[in-house]
Amino acid sequence: MNEISLKQATDTLTRADRVFVCTHVEPDGDALGSLLSLGSLLRKMGKQVTLACQDPVPENLRFLPGSGDIRRPDGVDADAFDLACSIDASDLGRIGSAARVFSACPRRLAIDHHASNTRFGLENYVDSTVASSGNLVCRLFGETGVRMDENDALLLYAALSTDTGNFSFGQMDEEFFLQMAGLMHAGLDISPAARQLHLIKSPYHIKLLGRAIASLRFFSGGRQAGMRLTHADFEKTGAKPEHAEGIVNRALNIYGVEMCYLASEEEDGVKFNLRAVPPHDVSRIAVEFGGGGHLLASGFTSRKPLNDAVRALRARMEAELGRE
Repeated sequence: MNEISLKQATDTLTRADRVFVCTHVEPDGDALGSLLSLGSLLRKMGKQVTLACQDPVPENLRFLPGSGDIRRPDGVDADAFDLACSIDASDLGRIGSAARVFSACPRRLAIDHHASNTRFGLENYVDSTVASSGNLVCRLFGETGVRMDENDALLLYAALSTDTGNFSFGQMDEEFFLQMAGLMHAGLDISPAARQLHLIKSPYHIKLLGRAIASLRFFSGGRQAGMRLTHADFEKTGAKPEHAEGIVNRALNIYGVEMCYLASEEEDGVKFNLRAVPPHDVSRIAVEFGGGGHLLASGFTSRKPLNDAVRALRARMEAELGRE
């Protein structure tokens, strides 16, 4: 549970020869952008690198350079590495089946920005003041002196823009936009990248969105909003859970809403995505229900029936709003 600095994290990466890098289950743009850009950095440093994730790359992110090189952890030799590094994962359980390889490695580094991070590495470079794990990878590029190329810039844009809703929320400061300027200098073609990441949606997403909007309800005098997607919604639309990505933000972008949720019935339980605007903190709510995440964007999975799970969350959100 050793907390380390940027320089110490850089030294740890520099000393390694064979590196296993993994990210969290159900990966999003920050997870994949950070994973792939960190892998690129390490290869440019002369390292042998294996990138892994338990779950497949979502269809909308398969355009990211190198995404086809990400492996499932199941077939990876756990004894083949001298360093294991997790990126954008708040706890050991979040890396799923990659935990087998991570835990077997003699040196284990966790790089993350989630406020709920449990410091599960032997070394932990964690900074919850930044908007995304991609910001930390940008720092590593700067600290090592390795030059970014246009593919690195695209990957890091995916990371930075995903976790800020394409610059509409989150912890953005001067450093954040200086890093964005660095991505532009490295050759980022931002307009087509933004369109691909944030505007183009699959037909399945649009069908699910319609069903989610139909379920929209308001509570707490309009300060809380909730949507739900049932097994039937997924079956009738032919959509997968990945197609629900981003739907929860539609509720947060309604006038007067300060806190919202999307409840989705999945195979392993009811998955909740939580969102809020300042000064609220949904990460502490998510932690209470066994999950975690960011101050304004978090999640958890409940094993309760859908109605019971929603009722419990609504009561907790009501209490949180009543504290203000």
